[in-house]
Amino acid sequence: MANNHPTTSSQSFVLFLILLSGLPFIESFTFTRAVHQSRALAGTKLSSPPLFNQNQNNDGIDDQSNRLLQFHMMNLLKTDGNAKSQSEKLKVLSSIIQSCNSVLEDSDEVEIVRNKEVELLNLPEDLSAMRCFVNTSPCFKDHRSCFRVFSGEDKASLTPNVLLSMNRPFIFLRDSLSYQSDGSEKKRGGMMYDGSEAVVWCSLPSDQNFKFCSSVMDDMPFAQLYLGVDYDDDYLEVELDVESINKLASLNLLCHEHESNKDGRTRCQYKIRTDDLNAIQTIVSEEALKDEQQTLIKLIDAAVELVRRDPLNESNEPHLVLLAHSASCSVVASAISSWKEQQLQNQQSPQRVEDLLHQALTVVTFGNICRSFCDGPAYIHISMYDDPWTNALGAHLGNEEGIGGGQNAVYFHAYSPYDEDLHTTASTCSLKSHNAHNLNSCLIQYLCLIMRINGIQSFRALYDSARFVDPTAILDINPKHFAVNYINHGELVIPPRIDDELLPAMIYATGGDQWLWDNDDESHTDIDEVLPDEIEARSHLEESFGYSVFEEIQETCCQRVVKS
Repeated sequence: MANNHPTTSSQSFVLFLILLSGLPFIESFTFTRAVHQSRALAGTKLSSPPLFNQNQNNDGIDDQSNRLLQFHMMNLLKTDGNAKSQSEKLKVLSSIIQSCNSVLEDSDEVEIVRNKEVELLNLPEDLSAMRCFVNTSPCFKDHRSCFRVFSGEDKASLTPNVLLSMNRPFIFLRDSLSYQSDGSEKKRGGMMYDGSEAVVWCSLPSDQNFKFCSSVMDDMPFAQLYLGVDYDDDYLEVELDVESINKLASLNLLCHEHESNKDGRTRCQYKIRTDDLNAIQTIVSEEALKDEQQTLIKLIDAAVELVRRDPLNESNEPHLVLLAHSASCSVVASAISSWKEQQLQNQQSPQRVEDLLHQALTVVTFGNICRSFCDGPAYIHISMYDDPWTNALGAHLGNEEGIGGGQNAVYFHAYSPYDEDLHTTASTCSLKSHNAHNLNSCLIQYLCLIMRINGIQSFRALYDSARFVDPTAILDINPKHFAVNYINHGELVIPPRIDDELLPAMIYATGGDQWLWDNDDESHTDIDEVLPDEIEARSHLEESFGYSVFEEIQETCCQRVVKS
């Protein structure tokens, strides 16, 4: 019986011819698309190493793009005593930053639109009347040197000129431009914040989540000043000339051995870690971060002018506090020095300028890698004894070459739980080689403990307490002859085993172990070996702060589910 739906051999042959005739088109389309994709990858930001052709193109550019340019960060950040070498280093680093900025401009696929659909932003009530002044560009470079506006995930910022044109800018900065969680609004300050200060984080894009720092500090409100460029990804692919690479190698600024150019290439493609680029920006900050420095200078101007008009602060204006971590400390120090030089050029007395700075400004640094803090402001420097970066490059009490942290500065030091990190092989190639330099899993917890133990509610009160000298306390023996290591912190109480027991317990309770840097090194110590378990952490904290404090800290930081 015949089939109702026959498939004849002629039909199959026609179908075969159609498919056969389409193969060249398919291959051509696939090849063309691959070419466009490979061209689009060149000069774009990458989060992981791609595979590239290792052949040389017609322009003499080496297309071998899997080369990672690893900088010797210790030599990079160290100030060279030789003026000529230092000048050459700044010159070649400036050229690298310019090349990276050119890559970002060329590869930007997002149309830059300023103030586009501002009405769609979920702005706070205090900012709703200022929508026309809010910058909502999708590109991060348009927000540099501006104050972040917290409006969900959207990029939004307010320029310093708008802020400082107000009658009471620091009140607006504290109440409207600072990050405040639900806990901040309920507590109206918390146990470590009394509302007397406008706290500004001067943070590079690579700095860790300062919102987490706010939760560790019992929901303290922080404003954020954008520094540098947000590269979004972990690596940036950039084309550099061979002469620049040779200069970096001759100055010992590279970790790996540099191969001499034997093929006559003039330019090569390299990948650079964006964390390294952020550090380089701070070195050449006079060019790369000049807008950010001008913003800081304007802030200091406003704070000092407020002190001149109202030295007793009868108007109850908030006190300006600048917070900085690691490489961003250099930007803050440079801005303060520039402001001071401008005042001295106006024939003002150096002592008068330093007195005004001291009364108007408090600076808190975490793991600083800078030794050029000028005299004047009230400095608080927090770092770990086992932090290789601060020990080698920063201002601390053990600095043999002169502390350089500013006159009458206060120093808080301790040992981190991560002493085994000193054996990592990446100690000279990355600022994230040692977790003693980590803000979110060490330094901020140490500051929290000091303020919580002593009931301090402001950074200025912390500085004044550490500098307090009891005139009635007269010792009949020099403290250097004591059997213990005597460190004078004024009227502050610093438990002798704060770094052995309380600091690891606080890191565990706040969830700081979730922010640890993974160095992918075999010698990296397991986290269970350096931090206590829940039972031990609970016992240490409750012994010092009372019952239920462990649950209160976890609830504030929202890092773990509190066990019943």
